Amino acid sequence: MNHFPATRDAALARVAALDPEAYARSRNALDGAVSGLSPYLTHGIVSAAEVLAALAARHPLTHQHQFVYELAWRAYFRHVWGARGDAILQSLHAGPMPETAYQRVLPEDIGQGRSGVPVIDQAVRALYATGHLHNHARMWLASYLVHVRHVHWRTGADWMIAHLLDGDLGSNHLSWQWVAGTGSSKPYLFNADNVARYAPAPWHSFGSVIDTSYVALMRLAQGERPPAPAPSHDGVDPPSLLSAPPAGLATAPSAQALPGLAVPP
Repeated sequence: MNHFPATRDAALARVAALDPEAYARSRNALDGAVSGLSPYLTHGIVSAAEVLAALAARHPLTHQHQFVYELAWRAYFRHVWGARGDAILQSLHAGPMPETAYQRVLPEDIGQGRSGVPVIDQAVRALYATGHLHNHARMWLASYLVHVRHVHWRTGADWMIAHLLDGDLGSNHLSWQWVAGTGSSKPYLFNADNVARYAPAPWHSFGSVIDTSYVALMRLAQGERPPAPAPSHDGVDPPSLLSAPPAGLATAPSAQALPGLAVPP
């Protein structure tokens, strides 16, 4: 199923359907009223200014509105990328553990969506199936990988962007640094209660390694040895990654049909 038809009409339809107040109220929930505009913004089918103008014509928006705030984060990450260039591919400052303490290889059980932690496995499978993830799910996945499994943020960021339909290097890698604590003042942590508050039942992870206190999670983030993972046997094969665009993309796409946004099977 193509969740993001690669046309400008589809993008404008999402803009027209967006209710900024519903977004502000429910955006943290996986079934909340999110915009679904990120792939269209990443690939230039619509611009942030165009989206804001269309919304402002229908809704009273201030610069403090949550939707405006989220677009501003996107613009900020793009500015940081423009100013720092390839430096965003390295830790901006020290995190909670020395760089050498983190693994540089993605654990197989995570890459196959069989970590045994429901929220993580659901997130990985959704990423592979749709090429997209709710922002909260991205944060959970990044936090688990870095702070529970002690995998370096760059390993996780490179893996995730390879499967994202809306992959933007600035937003992706700097968001991973924000979670890791190398681009923010402290690591982002979450637990099973947080998942239960914002995700549907299949994602709930009570009884897993994240069913613990934030104090215990901070000890893990700061270097305490994590418990041995308990992976399941029911995994999925990661989608194949292309080293070059498909032959059908050799010619420039029109504004109305951009096959480069086709969702992976």
